[in-house]
Amino acid sequence: MEFLIEQILNGISTGSVYAIVAVGMTMIFGVLRAINFAHGEYYMLGTFGGWYAISALGVPYPVAIVIGVAVTAAIAFVIGRLVMERMIGAAPEASVVATLGVSLVLQNSVILAFGGSYKFFSEGYIEPVFFGDIGIAQQRLLIIGLCILVFAGLEWMVSHTRIGKAMRAVSQNTEACAVVGIDVRTVVIATFVLGTSLAAFSGILTAPVNVSVYGSMGEIITFKTLPIIVMGGLGNVRGTFIAAMILGIAESFVAGQFGLQYRDSVGFVTLILMLLWRPHGLFSSHARF
Repeated sequence: MEFLIEQILNGISTGSVYAIVAVGMTMIFGVLRAINFAHGEYYMLGTFGGWYAISALGVPYPVAIVIGVAVTAAIAFVIGRLVMERMIGAAPEASVVATLGVSLVLQNSVILAFGGSYKFFSEGYIEPVFFGDIGIAQQRLLIIGLCILVFAGLEWMVSHTRIGKAMRAVSQNTEACAVVGIDVRTVVIATFVLGTSLAAFSGILTAPVNVSVYGSMGEIITFKTLPIIVMGGLGNVRGTFIAAMILGIAESFVAGQFGLQYRDSVGFVTLILMLLWRPHGLFSSHARF
């Protein structure tokens, strides 16, 4: 029973990380109808931003989170203006090529700037909290709590704010929004910066658990995010949350039963099965936001 509870808690923690990353990608897909294959690189940028702030500037961990997200948001804004604006109404193939190109540029830029070696992320709240005989790191509890806050905040934003309602409108009908005077480009940029900032936020939250920071760390995150947004229904935010939890718990049990080397295969197997059995996902893609 203790093993079962521990694996579920670890799975919820992992699923929370995936959920924060994936919700950014699914929101970007909702307004652009394009999958951002560079999404994992923003996760990596946020982690590197936090690591550099701690290592070079000596700031505490909470301040490093703010710096990492802010730097990533600034980079995303520039890329949004230069690249993502041009994806509005473009063919899906164009977005694939463009975002793959951005991924290569970002990844190699970081490797050139900081080197290809692994870096040690030294901050965070790694002390365990015990519930009886079951221990879980404080950082994992923090990730779970912040994931709930992020989704509650997104739910409030898209329902009660002007930009949130505009995002919902653009996700439903881009042409009609342009006709009635909604600035589609501004909405796209705002959604893109928000989505990539969430990926950066997730990266910094996960860094104390992963410990290592390296230039290509975003690749596996991108490919784990894909089965989540497919399973959740492309563009469906609530479905993304549930799918992320399912994948996180499944990975936790596979790692606990068979070993860590099999954990990463769960996402790829899930993606193949979903594409074969239910390519539109477990939840309706029409229920965006």
